[in-house]
Amino acid sequence: MTGPTPYVLSESEVLSRLRSKRGETGYRAMFSSWLGGIITDPALMQIPLDDHLVHRGHGVFDTCTLSDGRLYRLGVHMDRLLHSASLARIEHPWSKEELIQMVADTAGKADIRDGAVRYWLSVGPGGFSPSPQECPEACFYCVIFDPIPLGGAHSDPLTDGISEATVRDTPMKPTLLATIKSNNYLLNVLTHMEAVDRGGTFGILVDDDGYVAESCVLNVVFVTENGTLRTPPFDGILFGTTVRRVMDLASTVLLEEGLVSSVVQSPILASEVSGDLVKEMFLCGGDTHLYPVISWDGTAVGDGQIGPVAERLTELLDGEAFGGAPGDPVDFIDVNYEH
Repeated sequence: MTGPTPYVLSESEVLSRLRSKRGETGYRAMFSSWLGGIITDPALMQIPLDDHLVHRGHGVFDTCTLSDGRLYRLGVHMDRLLHSASLARIEHPWSKEELIQMVADTAGKADIRDGAVRYWLSVGPGGFSPSPQECPEACFYCVIFDPIPLGGAHSDPLTDGISEATVRDTPMKPTLLATIKSNNYLLNVLTHMEAVDRGGTFGILVDDDGYVAESCVLNVVFVTENGTLRTPPFDGILFGTTVRRVMDLASTVLLEEGLVSSVVQSPILASEVSGDLVKEMFLCGGDTHLYPVISWDGTAVGDGQIGPVAERLTELLDGEAFGGAPGDPVDFIDVNYEH
């Protein structure tokens, strides 16, 4: 069966179809340096098809959280974006402060005080070759949108926990791509899809020597039988902002409360997780996302229940970002909604 004969659309037809396809998307505001302004109509939130971000993956991105009119940990995330851009050899004219201001200005036009923030730095549009020399200007894009569950999950992970599966057929990223938060996430997507096929959620990657690496978009953390909070070194995996905050909180609050005995980054064999060697396992990312893993490859982790460390860390992360807990003042940037 053949499709309808294509014909040239008028401007009004294009706009009408864009609006009918977008519907209620939850996209509140978008900044485009290419257009030089902020867009609030979701139908018009577009990126040029010949931007190398789209067809070559030559772009980097990062995120942060909008909470009660404040941008949470934007500075930390922006540091990682700029590091990724340097590794990806993306030349651009903006300072960290200017990029932060563009994100804050976009949030100020979003008409929401709680939401998700995502932004990209690209070599820009200019053609379909692999060479960025055809791109006359780097581009920065930012979108403010309603928060959605990571991975489309609808259950409460702190109530239900998640099951995980070892990903065996999808290869790990080479070190360079693993340490750049780039727009090339095909292996991440395939990792997630294979995990679901195997009865998991996000997937656990294990290297050729049997050591745990990371999940598709999350870092992996364990609590051992002696109370040590342990996570793999950042060699060859993403330099996670949330897992670093988890280690900070564990080294201070949880250590003082007696929930952990120490905090270390060291390689951990997947085989160590079986039996009684690990009491808790969880995945974390996206500032506040923490997913307790209650089973791995069909075997219970610990006693198969959500543990006290995961519960307390979730409370601390949510309290800092959403609940009015003080946190570090440098982690919060107030959004101006009046301009």
